[in-house]
Amino acid sequence: MRNTNLSHSKNFLDLTSRDLARLFGTTQKELQTYCRDLIATFDFRYRKFEGEERDQLILQVLTHINSEELTVAGQKRQSDWQIGWNENLQEFIDSGYDVGKLVPKYFKKNVPVRLNRDYVMPVNENFVLDVTKIFRSWLFQKYFENTESIYEFGCGSAFHLAFLSSLYPKKKLFGFDWVEPSQEIVRLLAQHYGWSIQGGKFDFFHPDEDLKIESNSAVFTFGALEQIGKNHGPFLDFLLKNCPELCINIEGLSELYEEDNLLDYLALKYHKRRQYLDGYLTRLRELEKEAKIEIIKVHHQFFGNLFDDPHSYVIWKPKK
Repeated sequence: MRNTNLSHSKNFLDLTSRDLARLFGTTQKELQTYCRDLIATFDFRYRKFEGEERDQLILQVLTHINSEELTVAGQKRQSDWQIGWNENLQEFIDSGYDVGKLVPKYFKKNVPVRLNRDYVMPVNENFVLDVTKIFRSWLFQKYFENTESIYEFGCGSAFHLAFLSSLYPKKKLFGFDWVEPSQEIVRLLAQHYGWSIQGGKFDFFHPDEDLKIESNSAVFTFGALEQIGKNHGPFLDFLLKNCPELCINIEGLSELYEEDNLLDYLALKYHKRRQYLDGYLTRLRELEKEAKIEIIKVHHQFFGNLFDDPHSYVIWKPKK
């Protein structure tokens, strides 16, 4: 909860519901319809970095981008995700199945944040996580309400699936990932909470041709496609073949960065250095020209941790 005695301090700005709506690509009225009570529980005060302090952050970003120790995405990182999601799995079990333990470790606390093409320092240590919670609450309620089933590919710790289970207890949920700890978390969520959720193994590089998406279903990814770089063809072919009602990809989309803006330039440089998702939006636009899909919305969300904007999104659907 926010400390109202400090919320109007001259040293802080405050991310309002209007600001959040603009950030997510919606209207204030719509956001408040879905998320008014949730927004009221969080402290969104922050201060901007300026002058020498900002310069030092930029230097830190450039040094990190140019570091020889910076890892790149791809198939060879599968073991890293095995270790990471196993850590969430063990904490989930040891806590007596507390879904709060499913928060991915990449949600860093007390760190500088990219916000509206600026660097800011939040008052709230969970600022990035809390903004993400509001964003997904709005997005999932707006776009998933009329579907019978929801599929997440690259579900990781099942953090979003646990939320969806509480939001839509009567919908059928499916969570797929390429490592075993993720699949075990999904199984335990169904077993312990009685949720209608199931899952299994899915590899973006080698999609399971026998897996069929049910009718009237939505598909989403949330920061999962970054690992496939330029190799998005197999997954797109899988989706076109199965023809879900709706696809939402919440990802860092390199095509949306503008190189004449300093923070965009740095984010794109980082994105390319990590060999993250490349050419995906371009391919979707080609498919739309070929009358194979319809793109409903593309939005650059100017928000993330220090290095890039991973919560941009494209919403589309295959043409039947």
